[in-house]
Amino acid sequence: MTTSDPRLTAVRVLNRVLPGKGDGESLREVLRDFPLQGADGGLMRDICFGVCRHLRPLNHWLNQQLGKPLKASAQPVRLALLAGLYELWFSERPAHAIVNAYPQLCRKLKAPWAAGLSNAILRKASKLTMDEAVADANPNIQLSLPDWLFKRWQQDWPADAEAMARANLQTPPFTLRVNRRQQQRAGAIAALGDGARPGELSPWSVYLSPARPVFQLPGFEQGALSVQDEAAQLPGEVLQCPPTGRILDACAAPGGKTGQLCEKFPDAELVALELEGKRLTRIKENLARLSAEVTLLQGDASNPSSWWDGTPFDAILLDAPCSATGILRRQPDVKWHRKASDIHALVDLQARMLDALWPLLKPGGMLVYATCSVLRDENDHQVSAFLQRQPQARDVTPRPEEATMVSAGWQLFPQHHGPDGFYLACLRKDT
Repeated sequence: MTTSDPRLTAVRVLNRVLPGKGDGESLREVLRDFPLQGADGGLMRDICFGVCRHLRPLNHWLNQQLGKPLKASAQPVRLALLAGLYELWFSERPAHAIVNAYPQLCRKLKAPWAAGLSNAILRKASKLTMDEAVADANPNIQLSLPDWLFKRWQQDWPADAEAMARANLQTPPFTLRVNRRQQQRAGAIAALGDGARPGELSPWSVYLSPARPVFQLPGFEQGALSVQDEAAQLPGEVLQCPPTGRILDACAAPGGKTGQLCEKFPDAELVALELEGKRLTRIKENLARLSAEVTLLQGDASNPSSWWDGTPFDAILLDAPCSATGILRRQPDVKWHRKASDIHALVDLQARMLDALWPLLKPGGMLVYATCSVLRDENDHQVSAFLQRQPQARDVTPRPEEATMVSAGWQLFPQHHGPDGFYLACLRKDT
């Protein structure tokens, strides 16, 4: 049930995403059920993303203030208190308005006993900044990361772990891809006006600040622009294929890279593969706006015998399932859903997909492997192991001289006002 109260709606969303007992739902998916628009929708979504992004320090300080732990049944009250703390410490809204809003919210949650508690805690918090509130906490808490994940980052990237964590606490930039079939990037930037600037890595990327609703973007409904992070545009840009070749976009949902490939290779035969029927529908919806036509297949990339027609591909894009640890600023709930034990299974699945798809590639063809991860086991270690198994495969990844040195491919870290954390490797099949 939706409500016009954005704070109450935010608590209801968060109670499904962060239920207190683990295994919550995806924030992006839950938000589809709560389509608040305008300023109310903006406030609701800001609270939801903000609490997920800063959950650990918020929880840490709140726990210190409670005389005794809240009961599990009071999880909505806890989430309301966390939402109030987030607003006080991270928004520009007047402190008195925030402090006054939450006791009434507790009553709406049928927890009138918590009204006084809310008033006392938020009044105390209004006299602090978050940095002051958690000044004595360990870095994992201050940086709002699970212990296991920060440890992995420190092992993989000792010089970059903290900067990466701080970048993931920022609101992500609003990034667009210009449809090269319809306009030049310079023309799109001029039409977008103030706040639009070109990206440095992808030739069709545009950053726009502040973000705008997509229906306000000139030409969006006609497919002139798509929302896509700059790093996520790179696999499609580096993929090489003859103009009329055959391309497989494996694990294609939600279809952003599929649409990009249609724009880059308008005369190619493009096949988009996705395991779940619901996600195939998302691809169709996204391609319809671009007036792009592709062959859509439902199937498992690690088991081509169930869907492949036997005709090899000139190019394959494998945007593999991964930990999503490079896009935590966009999907901050992933920090609290992902477990250390998930990584081994993901690495195994990625390896099986690489091994299964490689025989489908023509000699001389290119496979681009990509993840939105910053974990080396999923990225350069994964590709290095593949290169050992496949003597026909060569790493031909183009990357800037200043790129982070890795054993194979190209690793990007999340950058404030820049691209997400991402990995890609271009693998050429020798003839």
